[in-house]
Amino acid sequence: MRQVRTIVATSALIAATALAATACGSGEPESNPNTPATSAAAAPSANGYSDSDGGSGSGGIGQAPDVVTPAQAIPTAADTPAVPPAPNRDDVNVDARDFEQAGGQYFFQSPSGNVFCGFNSSNAPGTIVGCQVRYSVPGNTGRECLNTENNTYGVKINEDGTVEQICTNQGIFVGGPERPRVLEYGQVIGVTGTFCRSTEAGITCYDGDRGFMISRDVNIAF
Repeated sequence: MRQVRTIVATSALIAATALAATACGSGEPESNPNTPATSAAAAPSANGYSDSDGGSGSGGIGQAPDVVTPAQAIPTAADTPAVPPAPNRDDVNVDARDFEQAGGQYFFQSPSGNVFCGFNSSNAPGTIVGCQVRYSVPGNTGRECLNTENNTYGVKINEDGTVEQICTNQGIFVGGPERPRVLEYGQVIGVTGTFCRSTEAGITCYDGDRGFMISRDVNIAF
């Protein structure tokens, strides 16, 4: 019995020695076909940024570069449209008689329908020419109106030489009863040496070097 055990032990030792020799002599590294290959490059995500955190170890998604939004410009006096130079008789390109109403009054409106103007309006005694608007902004002389039907902006050149920004609760420069004719952009009307010019920037009226410019966004007396 002891002899049999000795033979079995000797056979096991020989087998183990042969297996070790076979493993040491192999030139191929051990590998497990069930282990997936790895890559050092991170795959891009759907939004085009890498899901790698750039080596920070936080495991979060990479942050996109900051987007800097420019600060909104603050309106200044430089943003105010330049007042066109005063026209003369040679610049007049409409016949004032086409705008005439009873009593030697002349009325027109801007193409936008926001500005209404009149020369010699009987509803504004002592005024050479004036305009009123449906909507505008505070005048440069400090006059503020409510921009409501009963408190809207206006401006006029008076016979005494002053230019006055006003608030009005009635149609003193709208004419009537029909709506006044449109003074198209680029047109200039003149009545007894006083002129008004229509541009996209607004209606500008002059009596010599005095005058005003008014529109939805502009309300200047000069």
